[in-house]
Amino acid sequence: MYKLKGDYDKALEYYNKSLAIRLNALGENHPDVADSYNNIGMVYHAKGDYDKSLEYFATMLSTKLYTMGENHPDVVISYNNIGTVYKARGDYVKALEYYTKSLSIELNTFGQNHPDVATSFNNIAFVYKAKGDYNEALEYFTKSLSVKLITLGVDHPEVANAYSKICKVYMAMGGVERAMEYQFYSMNRAIGSLESRIGSDSGTDDSDSDTNSDTT
Repeated sequence: MYKLKGDYDKALEYYNKSLAIRLNALGENHPDVADSYNNIGMVYHAKGDYDKSLEYFATMLSTKLYTMGENHPDVVISYNNIGTVYKARGDYVKALEYYTKSLSIELNTFGQNHPDVATSFNNIAFVYKAKGDYNEALEYFTKSLSVKLITLGVDHPEVANAYSKICKVYMAMGGVERAMEYQFYSMNRAIGSLESRIGSDSGTDDSDSDTNSDTT
């Protein structure tokens, strides 16, 4: 709650209390302790203190590698978080290194057509875009789009978003016609998504699911 409100000092106070309890009860090498390191790292990242963020994410990674092994899906979270910090710092080589490690585990675990794989393609594409390497960015955004079309369907909001990202890369490259083409696709998918949601709202199924990337 404090992190969501932007009260980072309070968030750190309580996350550190939680960490201390877990260390005392569970010891250093326990998945719950790794989660506490992750939570603290996320707060420091939100504060823009990237050195401290990397310190806690690296400790989380070490703990998860020890308790879960190299190829466990939870290790992906660590690699992604570290990659995100390096990207925020402008260290694109290191960001790509960690995002690629994440992608490798996901491909090995889930295969090509999985939403998490699409996310990793997307993360790598953003780094290439930030570097100004637009051809590589297009390659990975297109891979992400292909997976999303298979796993989510043509009228999912994430598919519209994927088309929009490709459009922006073409705009940055000066390819206005191609950019307009993908913007058209994006708009059509957004309309299709809205129509699907309106149709589903008229049904009797009111179930809802909610996910949270923060660990406890």
